[in-house]
Amino acid sequence: MNSRPETLSEQDTPQTPAPGVGWEEFSRELVEFFASIKLAMFLFLFIAITATIGTVIQQGERAETYIQEYGEDAYRWFLRLGFTDVYHTWWFTGLLGLLCVNSLTCFYKRFPAVWRSMKQDKVSVSLAFIKGMKQQAEVVIPGTKESIAQQLAQHYVGKGYRVLAKNEAGEVTLYATKGVMGRVGAHMAHLSATVIVLGGLLGSYYGFQEFGVCLEGQTYHIPRGNFDLKVDKFWIDYHENGAVKSYNSTLTVLESGESKITKTITVNDPLVYKGIWFYQSSYGDAWDQIEVARVNIKDKQTDKVIKTIDLEWQKEHTLSDLNLKLAITDFVADFAFNSTEKKVYSKTIEHANPAIKLTVNERSTVQATPWIFYQFPDLFEIKDSKYQFELIGYKPKKYTGLQIAKNPGINIVWIGSTMIVVGITLSSFIYHRRVWTKIIPSGTSVTVHVGGTTHKSQIDFQKEFRKLTEKIRTLEA
Repeated sequence: MNSRPETLSEQDTPQTPAPGVGWEEFSRELVEFFASIKLAMFLFLFIAITATIGTVIQQGERAETYIQEYGEDAYRWFLRLGFTDVYHTWWFTGLLGLLCVNSLTCFYKRFPAVWRSMKQDKVSVSLAFIKGMKQQAEVVIPGTKESIAQQLAQHYVGKGYRVLAKNEAGEVTLYATKGVMGRVGAHMAHLSATVIVLGGLLGSYYGFQEFGVCLEGQTYHIPRGNFDLKVDKFWIDYHENGAVKSYNSTLTVLESGESKITKTITVNDPLVYKGIWFYQSSYGDAWDQIEVARVNIKDKQTDKVIKTIDLEWQKEHTLSDLNLKLAITDFVADFAFNSTEKKVYSKTIEHANPAIKLTVNERSTVQATPWIFYQFPDLFEIKDSKYQFELIGYKPKKYTGLQIAKNPGINIVWIGSTMIVVGITLSSFIYHRRVWTKIIPSGTSVTVHVGGTTHKSQIDFQKEFRKLTEKIRTLEA
């Protein structure tokens, strides 16, 4: 018989399960990550940087605007990174989405405990619980526990506290609470960030914001609203010193040719129709039209001015004594020529190199459409014509700049903004105070054990607790 103890082989030895991360641990870590202050600070930092980029770099402008200001290479990088429309890029939307997740996770993690704390019955506490508080006192006064409890309860109620009481054979316990909305306010302000972001995202993806340059007397179709907008009148009011006082546009909404609404808008008084807002945004000189141009007609041989006339936009003017018919058919504020398309265009909206296209009919034999330049009057000469034409002045046609916007999330944003104001107000001016009192009889007197706590404003609560202790000492049987 073998007396040695029986040993287990390596295969027979029980294996200890390798430690791993289960779903509970993973979900807990995930909640901690999304509720972390570090993530919130990171998101706020990058959103602030993005907002700065969107403020410094104009958004939604034409390509030539960026090229002129920053150059072609910078413009290409702007397009790659989305800097010309940062608020609609996937990465900015992702930052806002993460901010919503962070805010909701913080709310999910912290508010239920606060809510349970608010709803729980706090009357059943031990004497050791009260004595362990930072603010606590012990006062011996003559009287019965019922009489002292009633007087204290009335005092608490008079100070705005909500009071719960529990009367047992050997003691009376009072629980007084006040300012619970102060704790709710902080979480309301926290949740408001999510509401504001969701409203902003709703407006960003289902709304729009455009800029329209409109001329007086013209009618424009608004495809997003399926109606037409007519600019009845545009005018500028001036102060006595010549400074601009206000600029105004009278607009009419047309549907199927029928007038629906007419309103004169100013900078802070827009027209609203079908949820679309029309703001008076700006004004300026049109770069493709003028009202009137002043032209000198000169004898080509003597270079003397024969006549000076004012030509209205696209209206033929007949000069019988000179056997001439003239009309302005086109205008550009900053003359440029596309050699590929063989097309004249205004390379900027600035009146840097203005020119008019003049239609000339002379003696019914000479017909020409020359461009007449304000800065270079002798640049072109009309063959077989007796005359030379010189642009000496013009009156630009004013345009009204309208900002056209629709934001279906604006009401949600307003709700969120109201929440943050209310939440911060509640959190700043109201603080949650809780006071426990145990009244234990001892012969003809009672011992009052009182303790209290608050979640903030400790100095104010110390003063209040000291006054409460002094009040207890003055109670009578």
